[in-house]
Amino acid sequence: MVGDLPSSHREGQAGPPPSGIWPPPHSPQSASRPRPWLAVAVALTGAVAVAALVVALTRPTASHPPATGAATPTHTPAETAAAQQQLCDMYKLAAQSVQVDTAGTDKALARIATTNGALMLDIGASNPALDANHRNTARALEAAYLTVTAKSSYGVATEAEFQSALDDVIAKDTAMKKVCGGG
Repeated sequence: MVGDLPSSHREGQAGPPPSGIWPPPHSPQSASRPRPWLAVAVALTGAVAVAALVVALTRPTASHPPATGAATPTHTPAETAAAQQQLCDMYKLAAQSVQVDTAGTDKALARIATTNGALMLDIGASNPALDANHRNTARALEAAYLTVTAKSSYGVATEAEFQSALDDVIAKDTAMKKVCGGG
């Protein structure tokens, strides 16, 4: 059996050569050989990088439109409807989260919910296929959520100022419900 044989030298198996016969790990000849392909590759990479930089610097960006005047992108009714549906779905989820987490006594959860709600509305309203009515209503509720979040911190606002911000959230939420067909 294999387990019965001593582990040092087994009959019929070649072990490592004696220590004086090992070949050197690196051949000194390969280290001194010039590598012209490496120089060519580095030069080619540099040329491509310079060309890319020139193109990037000369290409007009979105913040600097060309002088010829770009046409406004148009969206199909299906794209607009899909953007509206996406925004309204995000709004409903955000509103539900805000409703649940602001009904309790944990102020931190309430602040997190209104901040997350504002972020969800911001993401939904950033779709370029969205119409102005949906976008503006969502942005107004987003701003109201952020204002009530800031004013809910201790010492930032009086009770009357906080209540005014809360009333603004309620009014903007009612407008958003109406835009999304729920009110």
